[in-house]
Amino acid sequence: MSTPIPIHLRRFGFRLDPELERLREQEPMSRLTLPNGYRVWLVTNHRLVREVLANPETFGNNEQGWFDPANEGWAPTPAAGPDREYELHGNITEYNAPEHGRLRKLLAPAFSARRVKELRPLVEGIVDDCLESMISAGSPADLVKHFTLPIPSLTICELLGVPYRDRVEFERRGRDRLDTKLPRAVRLRALHESRQYMVDFIASERAQPGDGFIGRLVQEHGHEIDDHELVGAADILLLGGFETTAHMLALGTLLLLQTPHHWADVRNGENVDEIVEELLRHLSVVQTGMPRVAHRDVEIAGQLVRAGERILCSLPSANHDPEAFAQNADVFQPLRTNKSHLAFGHGIHYCLGASLARLEMRSSYQALARRLPSLRLAESPSSDQYLQSSNVFGLGSLMVEWEPEDRLRAS
Repeated sequence: MSTPIPIHLRRFGFRLDPELERLREQEPMSRLTLPNGYRVWLVTNHRLVREVLANPETFGNNEQGWFDPANEGWAPTPAAGPDREYELHGNITEYNAPEHGRLRKLLAPAFSARRVKELRPLVEGIVDDCLESMISAGSPADLVKHFTLPIPSLTICELLGVPYRDRVEFERRGRDRLDTKLPRAVRLRALHESRQYMVDFIASERAQPGDGFIGRLVQEHGHEIDDHELVGAADILLLGGFETTAHMLALGTLLLLQTPHHWADVRNGENVDEIVEELLRHLSVVQTGMPRVAHRDVEIAGQLVRAGERILCSLPSANHDPEAFAQNADVFQPLRTNKSHLAFGHGIHYCLGASLARLEMRSSYQALARRLPSLRLAESPSSDQYLQSSNVFGLGSLMVEWEPEDRLRAS
């Protein structure tokens, strides 16, 4: 018998589970029993999620490696033994202050507004190359395989200096690490393989630094960060750099193809930034981010949370909260006035790569809409194509097609 999908991961296409909506309205801070029997707090409204994420002194990390609590293997890392390698040293999402600030200061330059602006020609070139490759493969084609997955993979590899030839394996390992329905042993093996890959990569960068960000980091700050921490930091940047954006690109294209007037706006270069922001809010592919732990007894929304208890913040539920986004919060509406979504988190752990993700989304949607004006779904995705059991919601595949004259126009 398969393990049931926990409520904070369940979706019906673009719709959240109605039970999440009920909890947000009636019990925004509620106790949740996970499939493994573990009890956590689930936060479901916008105001409380912001409050938790903005207060790392009270709701922080325990600086141990934990699997996502959605699967049966969620448990603290033991003090010794083979699972000890799972300790997330170098994973900035698991750091508390002041170490968080120290590490973020070292990593942030790779994703600064200036650096992302400099990356625009690179990203647009990658988008064009991937689109040309998909067009050459012929219609119909799997948009995920040919377009939405290669673009962020190529981009983050170029940025970090990681060999793109290794992409197939790190993409596979990334999927396994995030799929909560897989057994603990499978997810743990994928994590160990990922970290071993980075051990070898960091050793080569220490010996002969490359031109990518990791090579420059070694040259300029190598004395400030040890190999173990550098391995963890590079690993989480690689994983975060392709997985979330790939699914945003696929789901966003699906939604836009289903709303032709918005797709026409993208093609004409109208309201593109607003459409990207609304896609981020409406889709909210990151389900919870990293679980938080209460560092002290605290009362929130009338509930007493004990020190050491774990907290999950439902980012999709918060981003569909009518108190924050009016009564049409479940509607895709790019010109809405409130744009304070939580798709990239909030507070000190706000996503480092947010600006880069926005650039990739803008470039990809516009290239698709302009070069393939007849683009349409070849088939509607079935329910099993949605990655409901993953920490990052997405699509495993998306079949699209276009008219032959579009290929001539693009060539």
